[in-house]
Amino acid sequence: MPAATSLTGRRSRRLLSARLLVTSLVVAASAPWSVGCSGGDPSSGHDSGASAVSDAPGAPPPTTPTTPATTSPATTAPDESTGATEPTAIEPASMVTEPTDAASSIDSAEPAPVSDPLDDLDEDGTRDERCGTVDLGGGLVVETLCNTELVPAPENGVVATAGSLLLLPSPTRWDDLADVDATIRTATTPDGHRVVIYVLGSDTLFDTGSADVRATATPPLAAIAASITTRFPDAPIAVRGAADSVGEPAANQVLSERRATAVAGALATLGIDPARLTAVGLGEDHPVAEEQLPDGSVSDIGRQVNRRVEIVVG
Repeated sequence: MPAATSLTGRRSRRLLSARLLVTSLVVAASAPWSVGCSGGDPSSGHDSGASAVSDAPGAPPPTTPTTPATTSPATTAPDESTGATEPTAIEPASMVTEPTDAASSIDSAEPAPVSDPLDDLDEDGTRDERCGTVDLGGGLVVETLCNTELVPAPENGVVATAGSLLLLPSPTRWDDLADVDATIRTATTPDGHRVVIYVLGSDTLFDTGSADVRATATPPLAAIAASITTRFPDAPIAVRGAADSVGEPAANQVLSERRATAVAGALATLGIDPARLTAVGLGEDHPVAEEQLPDGSVSDIGRQVNRRVEIVVG
């Protein structure tokens, strides 16, 4: 019996040793798995998953994102994959440009000042708008204004013709000519050349059918000569005679030329350089007023206005 007991004891110890060995192997095999996959010890405050990554053989050391140095302010935008934020550079204010609207810049620009007051008769600070041209005869074509309010309305029942200088604007009455029975018109040629036209009635200057300047015409001619000398000291001057339709056209042509020549001579006597003066006869071909009214009657005032001498300066 003692032998049997000894044998049984040895078998028990062997079984116990085998069990201990198996248990040790199981524990040893399961220890890395528990470190890599367990949720960690809640009491330790550490994430076992992070420890597994840092402790695993061959794993790269953890890196901490760094923010590049910048000289300008920056805002951060979240990284959707990690939850971290990456710096986003802001362009300096000095580098930000706003688009420019060229049309607005042009529209807002101030108009150029008007150097010639005769180009701004309505005194609004801008050049008066032109809307067409009129042929005044003798090669003189000028522009007409859009604003007809600047054109004086004919007086005493005069009806202006389509090509009449009466359709041109009149400058503000000049004080030095306040007592002169003359009409003044101003215009610009299509190429921008300024002209001023002094108009005197032939009945003021001449007797009927005559080309001799009356003595009583000297004062108004002297006033006009002084006005020209003051305002337009170097401009050329064309003296243009015109007649009404009474009589023969050929005779009227000759008379208009003689009267133009006589007035040009008078202006030279009054101090105008003769080199600046030319004389032109228009005859009856370029009336400024209708000589026959719509009812068929004759307009005496129209005929009187057509008998004239124009002194064109410019």
